[in-house]
Amino acid sequence: MKILKAQQIKDWDQYTIANEPISSFELMNRAGEQLFECIARSFNFQNYTIFCGSGNNGGDGLVIAQLLYKHQFEVSVIILKGNYSDECKMQLELSRQLSIPITEIENSEQIESLIFDSNTCVVDALFGIGISRPIEGLTAKLIQRINSIENHTIAIDLPSGLSPDCLFESNANNTIKANDTLSIQLPKLAFMFPENDLFVGKFHLIDIGLSKEFISQVSEDYNYLDEIVVDQLILPRLVSAHKGTFGHALLIAGSTDKVGASILAAKAAIRSGCGLLTVLLPEEASIAMNCALPEAMIIKPQLASKIEFEKYNAVAIGPGLGTNNESVQLLKDVLNHFTQPLVIDADALNILALNQGLLEKLNTDCILTPHPKEFDRLTKNHKNTQERFLTQLEWSKKYKINIVLKGHHTIITTYDGKVYFNSTGNNGMATAGAGDVLTGILVALCAQEYHPTEAAKLGVYLHGFAGDQAAYHFSKTALIATDIIDSISDFFKKFEKS
Repeated sequence: MKILKAQQIKDWDQYTIANEPISSFELMNRAGEQLFECIARSFNFQNYTIFCGSGNNGGDGLVIAQLLYKHQFEVSVIILKGNYSDECKMQLELSRQLSIPITEIENSEQIESLIFDSNTCVVDALFGIGISRPIEGLTAKLIQRINSIENHTIAIDLPSGLSPDCLFESNANNTIKANDTLSIQLPKLAFMFPENDLFVGKFHLIDIGLSKEFISQVSEDYNYLDEIVVDQLILPRLVSAHKGTFGHALLIAGSTDKVGASILAAKAAIRSGCGLLTVLLPEEASIAMNCALPEAMIIKPQLASKIEFEKYNAVAIGPGLGTNNESVQLLKDVLNHFTQPLVIDADALNILALNQGLLEKLNTDCILTPHPKEFDRLTKNHKNTQERFLTQLEWSKKYKINIVLKGHHTIITTYDGKVYFNSTGNNGMATAGAGDVLTGILVALCAQEYHPTEAAKLGVYLHGFAGDQAAYHFSKTALIATDIIDSISDFFKKFEKS
């Protein structure tokens, strides 16, 4: 699913109007009908107060008010008096003809005198995507008044005060804090950054029938990973396949005091379908690995210099590895001698941060999987997720690598400048070892001859899907990394092709 910038969304509206054809007023009515259907179906309120601006987002709000009124809901409208758009003016007149209670706000005294019943649902239709700078003045006071109450709040298309493209930092006091956001057609870029969760709440996608021809032709640099995209990535498993068909992965992980990281990554790799797995880990950890995962083969550290890299279809290095001299040499050996897909995680990332000359040895077959602190060590300190994302995109292009920045809506940037935000996963996955599980999944997919970019997309979605299944079975609070591994099979039950 594509994520469009504000101007592209406006262009999509105009293309639909010109080519369906349909008038702007009729399209507003269609949008309002779909928004109303979602509100009536999804929210259990009888009373609504709709806050409208003077533009087309306000017009959408007025259509919602009309339909709520016609369906016997209690509804009132509070609108900021201003230079109304033609469509908003027409909807305002229709609302007056229905005798919907309407208050036009012209001064601060009116805002201060507003009274809210605790059972009333507030609908924000002030601005939507039609905003290019931070809110101030009378509008800011109205938003502050709305935020001061505890009523359930629904934002139409985008919480007012939030930039759809994150071009400016939102002032928390002057931005609507919605419980739910009804996003027209597609998610907005602003939804992808956790700092905006306070404003967006849960977002719902509302299809208003904009032109399919336009969206099929528009640039897709930013994307939202959903079930449809992932289903198209899955490779079928041949009936005549054998273990060699699904690749041989090498995992370089674990140290004397961090054996668990290697076990988690190894279990996830085997569970994700690779045919063979070899693990390089300390000799004293061999018994633990053999007991936990008898399916894995083991290489002892003293044989590390004799690794036959040509035997392996993919390598992962880093979980629990440590950053001592031996680990640094292992990473150098991999970068110097292995030319197939490579997953670099955890301590291997920290080694890169301390030995930046090694970055020049990375290539398009590499996947780096940092969490935010690891990424900052590798690059620089960042003040927010958006700033970190821009650096991530810059690094993917500069070094021609794939980067998986773990977190809420885990972000994948590819060597060719594409961006994918994940739609699966939950905060229960903020638990020790969850990242090691992702490393195992990714190296297994790469070993099965998924292109590293496709493996990154599929692996991140799979990881989050398994996490969601684990949360369903065990709760978010009680979820642990092994629960994610145990739920990987749920993904393949749903998507596997044979």
